[in-house]
Amino acid sequence: MRHYAGIGSRETPLKVLQQMEKIATFLAERGFILRSGGAKGADTSFERGCDSARGIKQVWRSHQTTFPFPEWATNKASDVCWEYPLEKMKGQSIALITRNMYQVFGDSEEYQTPVEFVVYWSPEEPLEKGSKGGTRYAVRSAHQAEIPTYNLRTQKEEFAKLLKTLKQEGET
Repeated sequence: MRHYAGIGSRETPLKVLQQMEKIATFLAERGFILRSGGAKGADTSFERGCDSARGIKQVWRSHQTTFPFPEWATNKASDVCWEYPLEKMKGQSIALITRNMYQVFGDSEEYQTPVEFVVYWSPEEPLEKGSKGGTRYAVRSAHQAEIPTYNLRTQKEEFAKLLKTLKQEGET
């Protein structure tokens, strides 16, 4: 099974949201499983596209993240929380960041299946200190795990190459 994370800002432009739906449909038709967080904006656009192709999705909403948080997920989250240490955060904030770890690695330490790539839209670069929004944590953790990430704001051409390759794989 092949997985990808389809995530991004709640403030993603409409044109990009429409593109995300098409991307998710394309990937679902090729058997990719969507991982997302259920937030308004980018996440729900990926979900709509996946649903339109009757694809499989794994969606973790922060209110569904259970306590106590798994040690492996909080360890990974601690590695990417540069602005504010995880140990100083309250339960809901930790739940949101744990959800981001699930998007990239799955929700079970025993059965972790990292995504092949992360596709997202963010108004700023998530690797930078001072960037905002939950997407930054998923992107940062993917980078640490050497998983490719594609910001549709700045890496459209690179992502288009990946889609072309995936299309060619399906034609053979």
